Amino acid sequence: SISNITPNSAVSGGNITFDGGSSITARGVCWSTSQNPTTADNKTTDGTGSGSFTSNISGLSPYTTYYVRAYATNSSGTAYGNEISFTAIDYATVTTTVISNISATSASSGGNVTSDGGSLVTARGVCWSTSQNPTITDSTTINGSGTGQFISSITGLLPNTTYYVRAYANNSAGTSYGSEINFTTNAGFPIVNTSSVTYITSNSASCGGNVTTDSGATVTSRGVCWSTTQNPTIADSVVYITSSLSSFSNIINNLTHNTTYYARAFASNAVGVGYGN
Repeated sequence: SISNITPNSAVSGGNITFDGGSSITARGVCWSTSQNPTTADNKTTDGTGSGSFTSNISGLSPYTTYYVRAYATNSSGTAYGNEISFTAIDYATVTTTVISNISATSASSGGNVTSDGGSLVTARGVCWSTSQNPTITDSTTINGSGTGQFISSITGLLPNTTYYVRAYANNSAGTSYGSEINFTTNAGFPIVNTSSVTYITSNSASCGGNVTTDSGATVTSRGVCWSTTQNPTIADSVVYITSSLSSFSNIINNLTHNTTYYARAFASNAVGVGYGN
């Protein structure tokens, strides 16, 4: 039987169960776009002798029906096996949808599978990367199967970063890709880490942080906020840092002894306030 069908190739073969009393000098498969192909048509040569053999059929054209027969030659002539027909498939055809709903960390896209290439589309979606020509080895979505339109949600992005996106579709021939589209995410909140609290006394302590990125918008303020409840914000007690350095620290004063406090570093830009741990 025929297997591993692609746009340009397939695999078949045969089994010589009896040599007719004379050594098999040639064996293989022959194929044509007409029925009852012979060794005068396209053929493979796959060794000699009796037994099973595998044949690689090549040079095919997509969307074309072929007829295949195994053959074996001995001193009396050439014998043929039963005829099998198959149609060479093609890669699916897919287009990429324009990017929309762009935020600092996400966007929307999708695609349209306009042809399955003669084989069921088993997976479809979009793939993306910060490098051109992304593939399914990069970040991907999986948005169903078959032909038609689909919508993809692209998540986990970095602020103020350019990404390249292509729709893809898988069928038994392999993976095909739509045209490439690029976009840049919006600026986001600054990303900041909180440093360890040190120099703790009965009414003060030292704390600070480190702004690792401004996420595409200039940091306009930074500091530490604290409270006796978890997840403090700048609406609670706060100390602002005037230093322009990424790393900063300052003394928190006017604390009450024997009291548990929660502190977080923060940094602000035009988008909003980002908090550390």
